[in-house]
Amino acid sequence: MKSRIFVIVTALIATLSLSADAKSAAKAEIGRQLELLKKGDVDKLRLRFTQRQRERVTADKVKNAQAELNNYTLDDLVASVIEDTYKGQKTIKIKMKNGRTLTTLVQQGGEWYADTIWFR
Repeated sequence: MKSRIFVIVTALIATLSLSADAKSAAKAEIGRQLELLKKGDVDKLRLRFTQRQRERVTADKVKNAQAELNNYTLDDLVASVIEDTYKGQKTIKIKMKNGRTLTTLVQQGGEWYADTIWFR
């Protein structure tokens, strides 16, 4: 019985540790993107998105998002995360404090990239 409890506790700790790492990675990437939004640096911001999304990051969307930035904190934007894999790539689905999905990050070459435009 004790060994069974030990295994369950060890698995729980490992899961929490992975989740904490994913949340840290998500906060770091969304924080990086927030700073680029604040600066209005469209070209650098585009590079933080997957290839299929880059052309959708426009100066108009960045300008509109800048007006809304003061309504959210990083903790509001990255309240929880769900790790997964899709087509062999690690992913982190980010949920906002209000329960809505912010975006999904995809790991490519050791870097995380947003796979949806989470600001408008």
